[in-house]
Amino acid sequence: MFLLRLIKGGVKGLLIGGLVGWALAAAGIVSAGAVVAYAGAALVGVLMALVAGKAIWEKGARIEVGMKALAGGLLLGPGLMWLLRRFVTFQLPFDAALLPAIDSAAGATVATFIPVALALVAAVIGALFDVDNSAPAGAAPPPKKRIQAAGTRIDAGHADEPVAQAVSPPQQRTRR
Repeated sequence: MFLLRLIKGGVKGLLIGGLVGWALAAAGIVSAGAVVAYAGAALVGVLMALVAGKAIWEKGARIEVGMKALAGGLLLGPGLMWLLRRFVTFQLPFDAALLPAIDSAAGATVATFIPVALALVAAVIGALFDVDNSAPAGAAPPPKKRIQAAGTRIDAGHADEPVAQAVSPPQQRTRR
């Protein structure tokens, strides 16, 4: 279950980060400077908080998603982009100029080519958020609701015994 959630979150991140990066590349921002890279990473961190783990549309998720968006936008996204730009300095393993809507990406590295960088950052954030949302190991599933039949007890030891019918006291007649 852990590995499945990890992969699912990573795939969500690759898709969302890749789409945001592709939109920036289509707008003409292919090799990003630091400001654009960190702003894009913050945007991707917030977007991943909305859809990875407990999504915004699920019941009772507003506070959790808000905290994830704050952490993803302020800390995780820019922090992962810093790690990527600092330590991943090798060239792209493919010629980026062959991709549609990209004229030139000469000299771009994995960290400076914005579609790849944002996809990697979003994949890590998505995997973290999806794994965080998994149930702890050995946790019992939530108990099923029991429907009470009319006139029966819910006590654990006396579930099938009928309940004594409440008898109202006799009505007193008033003399007229």
